[in-house]
Amino acid sequence: MNKLIVITLISLFLAGNHLVVAADLNIVDWEQSRFNELDSNKDGSLDNAEFRGTTRDWMTKTGISEDKQVKQTNKKFKGYDTNKDNEVSIEEFVTALRNSNAIVKAAKEKQADASEQQLAKQPAKIIPDSLLQIGDLAPSFLGTDKDGNKVYVDELKGKIVIASFWISWCQQCKDGLGILNNLQNKVGEDLLKVVAIAHRHESKRSFKKYKEQLSAMNLTLTHDSRGIIGRKYGVDKAPHLFIIGKDGKIIFIDSNYQKTPVNAIVNVLKKELIK
Repeated sequence: MNKLIVITLISLFLAGNHLVVAADLNIVDWEQSRFNELDSNKDGSLDNAEFRGTTRDWMTKTGISEDKQVKQTNKKFKGYDTNKDNEVSIEEFVTALRNSNAIVKAAKEKQADASEQQLAKQPAKIIPDSLLQIGDLAPSFLGTDKDGNKVYVDELKGKIVIASFWISWCQQCKDGLGILNNLQNKVGEDLLKVVAIAHRHESKRSFKKYKEQLSAMNLTLTHDSRGIIGRKYGVDKAPHLFIIGKDGKIIFIDSNYQKTPVNAIVNVLKKELIK
């Protein structure tokens, strides 16, 4: 089971087991500070009047009347006052606060999962004026790496391959390569291979200089100086990114990926990793 799937499963497990037990509390500084700020009479607990501080500011800003504020705060106070002694201790305060945050987080994750499932049901995207479409077999040759080895998609089957066409004077391209390098490091090179292809407009001198700057990254760098690779992929400008599935077929295309949310790329990777 790969690392990304493990991380996802852990987050889902935590979302489904979100209740905090007071006996297990390890109260952190910011929680203690917030409690102390509300505890104006410094007796180590919050009465109903002090508890109003948890809601007063935002309720006032949103125009909620004083009477309605009191009613809503009283209801919230009862939820925090679990031992029903009309005072909220630091333990009760922190426990209720964390449980509330965990429930909100779980709801957001559930909504995100539902959105992903809906996206998965949608048909493959047809990209106007694109030579290659999602579902097509990717052209195999991706260039020659720094060690003189030819890089072929066919020889990388079983891994996900990201082929990213870039130019050194394109800041968005540079930012994108950093993001892709981080993704490869997190997923692992045994599962994900990023091939960064210098587009034909990149001079040999510039490519050599930038290749040295990128030496700290684990990317596979190639140079399409004659534009042969780009023509087969239908690339006429950079940045241009292709994600190739484990079977060698294209599963994602983006020619403007500096404006694409990173989680869109991550979602594509997650779906392919679990196949």
